[in-house]
Amino acid sequence: MYQRHENLEHFIRVARTLFQAPALPEAGRQTAVKVFERLEQPSDDGKRNRARYPACDLLDASLAPLLDDSTSLGDAARAIKTLEPAIGWQRRTSGANGSEDYVEKHVNGMICGPGGMESRYDLQLGFSLLAPHTRYPDHRHPPEEAYVLLSAGEFRQRDGDWFDPGIGGGLHNPPNSLHAMRSGTTALLALWCLLV
Repeated sequence: MYQRHENLEHFIRVARTLFQAPALPEAGRQTAVKVFERLEQPSDDGKRNRARYPACDLLDASLAPLLDDSTSLGDAARAIKTLEPAIGWQRRTSGANGSEDYVEKHVNGMICGPGGMESRYDLQLGFSLLAPHTRYPDHRHPPEEAYVLLSAGEFRQRDGDWFDPGIGGGLHNPPNSLHAMRSGTTALLALWCLLV
């Protein structure tokens, strides 16, 4: 029988706190409530995405500014660093308007979800990491989604203007809504969660 590792349990507790911060829109907090309620029941099929990609090498430098932070943001950074050897890595290779080299300059770290540290198919909890000056492609998906930023970065929803929710801030993407993100002069690191 699968038993969740204590380091993963700790990360889930920290992430739950971040996704309930007042800096997130109410709809994002409500999405996260559903995800974390479902996470109360551990589940894992044992399938791991073992491949590493070039953008994985950005993780340590992206976490470094937060490692000495005494807030929940620092707790999250330290927890991700601890989990790093077991994270399932993925890349998006579809969508429109991404940077010419975005496939090589981004990676998604799946912590709970298909191929992640806890591989399951009813939800996703993980993060996106973009190299500096990288635009993630426009994309959409049926599940609604909530984000919390661990670094500076900009987001775009539908045909709106680009905006930066600020470190510790977040956003909510309604079901099937077009959205994208991009980094500036530094790498973008953002947590996300969604029900599938």
